[in-house]
Amino acid sequence: MKTQYDVCVVGGGAAGMAAAIAAAEGGNTVCIIDKNKKLGKKLYATGNGRCNLANTDMKDGHYHSSSETYQKFLHTCLGEQPLHEMFAFLHSIGVYTRCIDGYYYPISMQASAVVWALLDRIKALQVTTYLSETVTDIRIKKDGYHIQCNTEIIARKVILACGGRSYPSLGGCAEGARLAEKLGVKQEPQRPALCAVMTEENTEAVKGVRVACSAWFEEGNTEWKQSGELQITEYGLSGIMIFNLSSELGRILSEESSVKLYVDFLPEIEENAFVQGSRDVNRSLYGYLNAYLPDKLAMYILETACEQPKQALTELTEAQLHKIYYLCRRYPFHVRALKNYEQAQVTAGGIRLTEIQPETMECLGHPGMYATGEMLDIDGDCGGYNLTFALLTGLRAGRACHDKN
Repeated sequence: MKTQYDVCVVGGGAAGMAAAIAAAEGGNTVCIIDKNKKLGKKLYATGNGRCNLANTDMKDGHYHSSSETYQKFLHTCLGEQPLHEMFAFLHSIGVYTRCIDGYYYPISMQASAVVWALLDRIKALQVTTYLSETVTDIRIKKDGYHIQCNTEIIARKVILACGGRSYPSLGGCAEGARLAEKLGVKQEPQRPALCAVMTEENTEAVKGVRVACSAWFEEGNTEWKQSGELQITEYGLSGIMIFNLSSELGRILSEESSVKLYVDFLPEIEENAFVQGSRDVNRSLYGYLNAYLPDKLAMYILETACEQPKQALTELTEAQLHKIYYLCRRYPFHVRALKNYEQAQVTAGGIRLTEIQPETMECLGHPGMYATGEMLDIDGDCGGYNLTFALLTGLRAGRACHDKN
């Protein structure tokens, strides 16, 4: 049995639902195919269920790509006022936002409010949904795109919104990449991003430690740096600051066996104050360092420095104190790998930006086929950047389908 539509959207996440709505608002007959039992499954979990939609800081540096010209692509596809367009769409479907410390959320602080608003609009536009169905093949024929699932669907235009491989328990998979590959669309290798990292160093003794600090690594003349709360685990390092470094770390790790990452555990303490302070108290070295750092971390650093924790401060030379201070300000970890897709929030890599027309999200060389969101070789930091990108690229693709030709 064959069913025909103007537009078929493959994938029912944020990008797919936005694309379907935009396409249907242009008078098209539209269907969505999704492998899950319900649309927006991953969206329910976004932002720990609170759905961080966007961010006041839309600088290019919050996005990452293998392409050296990704900023130009971003400026074109997101537009001059991405937040204005984003909120106009959200308001049109009945989602209203609040801003907390630069992060935009639905007023209800529930992701379900966003999902249900999208679903209500999809229903009102009479978009057909095919759930619990996997697209196994897409072929280009004279009468349009033939999309193979349990039902063979023929569509004049097809929008790929399959997402990435992150959170397979919520529907993440590699099927979108495989479909794009079959169609001859060039891609960058995929890898986890927004995830914790594993280190060569044994961190078992300091697992559970949380500390405010900054971390950075260098690649040639470029320094990648983040500040915030670091969480040390039994396998390595975690926390939002590490998540935001993981995309670039993963890119380098695709070619190198490890990356040296430095952590500044005392970002607000001057060296002279640290050294002079040790002369003003009668304490052990460990006791003094514990005044600045959690006890387990203080011991860990002293063991790295090969210093005796119980040694009296009066017995230490200035050279020893300077060495300990330097180590606290520039503690080296060697990142050997990222955590897997099950523990990654997004997927880095994907369809090369040179394959996409940024004004419309159309795949070059494939008239009437579009790609959106996480399928593309762009990933964002924590803070709503990926959801903003998904929704806006979905809208771009859907609106590009308004032309009936």
